[in-house]
Amino acid sequence: MGWLDSPQWLVDHSDRLTRWAQGIHERGFTRAVLVGMGGSSLAAEVLGKVFGPSGNGLSLTVLDNTHPDAIRAVLGRQSWARILFVFSSKSGTTAEVQALCTWVLESLEEQGVAEPGEQCIAITDAHSPLADLAMQRHFHDCLLNPTDIGGRFAALTAFAMAPAALMGIGLGPLADSAMDMAQRCHAQDPLHNPGLALGEWLAEHWQSGRDCLQLCFDDDFAPLAGWIEQLVAESTGKAGKGILPLDRSHPGAPADRLVRVAIGGAADTPFWQEVKVLAQDGVPLHRIELESAAALGGEFFRWAFAVAIVGAAMGVNPFDEPDVEASKQVTRDLLAGDVSTGSAEPGALGGLAQCLHEAPQGSYFSILAYVPPEPAVYDALEGFAQAVGERYGLPVSISTGPRYLHSTGQLHKGGPASGIFLFVSLVPEQDLAIFCEDFSFGELNRAQAIGDCAVLLQRGRPVFAVDVFGEPSSCAWQLRDKLHFALNG
Repeated sequence: MGWLDSPQWLVDHSDRLTRWAQGIHERGFTRAVLVGMGGSSLAAEVLGKVFGPSGNGLSLTVLDNTHPDAIRAVLGRQSWARILFVFSSKSGTTAEVQALCTWVLESLEEQGVAEPGEQCIAITDAHSPLADLAMQRHFHDCLLNPTDIGGRFAALTAFAMAPAALMGIGLGPLADSAMDMAQRCHAQDPLHNPGLALGEWLAEHWQSGRDCLQLCFDDDFAPLAGWIEQLVAESTGKAGKGILPLDRSHPGAPADRLVRVAIGGAADTPFWQEVKVLAQDGVPLHRIELESAAALGGEFFRWAFAVAIVGAAMGVNPFDEPDVEASKQVTRDLLAGDVSTGSAEPGALGGLAQCLHEAPQGSYFSILAYVPPEPAVYDALEGFAQAVGERYGLPVSISTGPRYLHSTGQLHKGGPASGIFLFVSLVPEQDLAIFCEDFSFGELNRAQAIGDCAVLLQRGRPVFAVDVFGEPSSCAWQLRDKLHFALNG
């Protein structure tokens, strides 16, 4: 429950983090690459996209994908001399972070860097394996986070605020906003308590059968969606219960399963006019108007408080993730040479349409994409998601692997047994070896997909899979053809 004090932590550490970042700026770095998964990187990514670098602040890129093409897109064909690498993991044992850390350190040595650790920073808990590695490899710094704050509830601590300081973002206004929200959330009356009001509103509608949360944002605050999605799905999706977050563009769900939260700038009149038109469909609406980007500090606390309230009302523990470990263990077994993932295999793509047609009431469809960040590929997936939603009246979500394993993956396995899943894998033409490991990044990415697929099958979920091969841009055409054929024959 340490997250309740995280606004005060930020107030106490803002000046120190700002001075720390200024010292790093003086070393001549121009870019920070943040390697982290889920709660260790999502809030920082929100701040990076909303604010961007300021003054002499570093640009920020989040690397949370083990696909070889995704890694090349971030780090390929460029000098690393002015890149600061930030490795972020609460436990210090996150497989993706460990693999990428090993690869970066060895790659820097190959590039002739005598002390590669001097280009690296760790953010983790005290005495974690990552903290130990930071000491052994002489990292420039290792920031220790409060141990009583879970990853997805740690947005107001070093996991997000150290990268924010590196970007030159003023932490004072974020801290003021967070403190103001925390004080308001002390009120017992929901009319005066924003977190309690949102939490009770979500819980009441979930109890009435509205299990899908549609998130609507204006352009300025759209990056907040990924962080809220993880917080809601991983915190509520367990014990056969859960709230499914959905994108505005293809919710698919019938109106009687939806609630809608709209978040935008208070002065963004066109956005609120669009929301007013949307509200005519009768879906319950909760409006959140933000006066400035600094209000994100308060939003991080409001949503954490609201989700804690929802969890209590649903009868689940919002602070654990009991089903996340299952896929990780199968992945570890696969990489260690134990190829036994059970006798079940994913269904042929040709059977997907019938499965969607016969889906019982309360079902949802999730596309799990193990692909690099190729816009054409995601355009193909978006078009397919919209077609499925319109044709079958099902809620549809798109999640990027392995990132979703640390967020909505908990809901998929621990939430209601009503999901239908499609694994989409882009097989890389060129792999990347990981020094000191018996597996490559391509093999790691593939094992993560196979491992999660196996666990979903073991739990009786309908699972389908499609692979595409070649350059990412050409794969988009293959994918369009295969997905179109799956629905239309």
